[in-house]
Amino acid sequence: MTVTIRHLLAACACLSLAACKPAAETKAPETAPAPSTAPAAVPPAPVTFSHDPALDAFGYYFTEADVRSGDLKLTALNIGQPSDFADWEAGKRPATFAPIFLAFDDVTSPTAENELGQTYHTVSLRVMPTAYRVDGQQVSFHGVAPGLGQVSFDGAFDLKALADAKAAGPGETLSVLTGDLQVGDRRFSKVAFLYFGGE
Repeated sequence: MTVTIRHLLAACACLSLAACKPAAETKAPETAPAPSTAPAAVPPAPVTFSHDPALDAFGYYFTEADVRSGDLKLTALNIGQPSDFADWEAGKRPATFAPIFLAFDDVTSPTAENELGQTYHTVSLRVMPTAYRVDGQQVSFHGVAPGLGQVSFDGAFDLKALADAKAAGPGETLSVLTGDLQVGDRRFSKVAFLYFGGE
């Protein structure tokens, strides 16, 4: 114990001469608690990417709210097939596709018409995930993109509404997903997304 106290005092003197007295002027306590030999608890590593393979939420999710940061406007939250999640979590990560991502249009870019006669902006941006969780209890997403900064969403599905919207087919406008969205320094609370399963 005496060796331990001397070492501590020497270290203290080296760190701050003004705060520590010289070793000769410091008396060791008569009794000292025995040092703990148990290692410090290490919290488990967080699960960065997770999904419920039994949940098929494939589709496009649109919001009627105007969500934008500067010239970039949210057009959709896209969710892939369960196999897309499995591939991503196995390390297969293409540069332009992820099992969940947010798509934005630059509203100042030129417009064009697609094969259905719909007008769209020619410059768009996909925010790819740096973390996500997609299951029946939570839908969370985090990503970073140039021009937007940090982008995050935290919400949950209404599983009954999602099942009803999928059964109804194209054209149904049921709100199936609600949560809080952060785009850069702007926060959008209780954003409701409508489901579209594609054609």
